[in-house]
Amino acid sequence: MLTPPLEALIRRMPKVELHLHLEGTITPHTFLELARRNGVTLPATDEAGIAALFRYRDFGEFLDIFMSLVRAIVSGEDFERLAYELGLDLAAQTVRYAEVMISPMQYLNRSLDLREVIEGTLAGFARAEREVGIVLRLALDYGRQYGPDQAWAVLDVARQIPFGVVGWSIGGNEIGYPPEPFAPVFAAAREAGLGLMAHAGEVVGPASVWGAIDTLGVSRLGHGIRAADDPVLMVALRERGIVLDVCPSSNLLTGAVATWPEHPLRRLHEAGVLVTINTDDPTFFATTLNEEYRRSLLRLGLSIDDLCAAVCTAARSAFLPPAEKATLVERITTEITALRAELGV
Repeated sequence: MLTPPLEALIRRMPKVELHLHLEGTITPHTFLELARRNGVTLPATDEAGIAALFRYRDFGEFLDIFMSLVRAIVSGEDFERLAYELGLDLAAQTVRYAEVMISPMQYLNRSLDLREVIEGTLAGFARAEREVGIVLRLALDYGRQYGPDQAWAVLDVARQIPFGVVGWSIGGNEIGYPPEPFAPVFAAAREAGLGLMAHAGEVVGPASVWGAIDTLGVSRLGHGIRAADDPVLMVALRERGIVLDVCPSSNLLTGAVATWPEHPLRRLHEAGVLVTINTDDPTFFATTLNEEYRRSLLRLGLSIDDLCAAVCTAARSAFLPPAEKATLVERITTEITALRAELGV
């Protein structure tokens, strides 16, 4: 159990989230509403049934359930609603800034208009910012299993959006789909001014991480936890300042890590690797960002200083223009300092 001051710190601490999939934030209630409105049949018919789906034997089963549910989302209006609801939820957890991914091939493969999807999402972000002050930006997370050729069309749409799309990533199942073939797409994304990240080192070992940092030139890695299996790789990550956006509960529930004591977050942090703490798909993993902070303290052995450092690292690693990033870093640092002095922690 956390002491009351520590619990208050977690609830009130200004936060930054960098690894979050919009599709993975939808509540069972909203899934069912969208499915009914859009005439989509889901593998469950009530909220309890939807929630019961969120039990996975492995990462592949998680992806199957994820893809079966996101079929309920079909229009820009749907995306605006999801983005707005997410903004309200994050603001209630004192999140000041978040980068949110969508998986574009989920929609292109269903003949949806990707520009409508993106613009709907950005409209929801803008509404949340007007109402509750949270800043939300979008990253496109291309499914590596579709191969690099189709990625060019997705990147072309991103380049046509004048504001709000800040990041480019590859996601999906690492098994059988190494990062190296995507190097030309990542070079073009960098030229377009997008921040670069990649899912790597989640279910495949250090080779996936080496490929992402050496070939793709990313500054952040989604998960990256298997880097702990390679001491030389941990040194490289530390020396290059590459950030791991770690999602502890996700790693447990997809089987990427077997038990809480085996999770390498603390070991990575103690090796000097920069880490942030995130939810990944909070609905699918029955968590919140506040809960991930609690679990990092209680289950993974991080200290309050470690947790505050992770928040500041997240602010410094955001894919924002320099002036906006500096403002965010100053705000986060000032608010954390004042809150810790108030609470005496």
